[in-house]
Amino acid sequence: MRSFHIAFLGLLLALVVSVPVTFAVGKPEDAGLGTAGVRAQSDNQTNRLTEGKLKACQAKEKALQKRIGQTTKLAVNMQAKFDAIAERVKAYYTLKVVPSGKTVTNYDSLIADIQSKKAAVGTALTEAQSGVRSFACSADDPKALLKQYRVNMQSVKSALKEYRTSIKNLIVAVRSVVGATEENSGN
Repeated sequence: MRSFHIAFLGLLLALVVSVPVTFAVGKPEDAGLGTAGVRAQSDNQTNRLTEGKLKACQAKEKALQKRIGQTTKLAVNMQAKFDAIAERVKAYYTLKVVPSGKTVTNYDSLIADIQSKKAAVGTALTEAQSGVRSFACSADDPKALLKQYRVNMQSVKSALKEYRTSIKNLIVAVRSVVGATEENSGN
């Protein structure tokens, strides 16, 4: 599981590191412009890429779209794994722990916390997916789209971390009840 997280973070880091480099190519004509030329250029364009930057972006567009898709898929898979773990812990608690007469006093609040964190992950993922679903270099502001995607994926990452922590809290609570009664019955 740890290697999975490391792989996710590595992929996310690769996305974050490679995105700014993609737009670092400029036109040689832009270098000699004074402030009047820069002002005139910004008046004529919205936040569209210049011709040289557009060509560089289009050369890497498919790779960027693929990387974006893979990163999003990885986050969805992590959420599914966390969901499965949470369900197994709930099943263990209801099928094994409760019938043996042991209960966790704050079980309902732990479950509610897990559900709220799961919803937060879903919301963050939906935002990230909808933000770049139709990424194209010819869009009005592709740099802003990628920057927003990076911000959204950071939100997904932190939401997944909080979701994992809430599941861990449930596991610790269930295990402490089971472990405490096993210690008492062993003496």
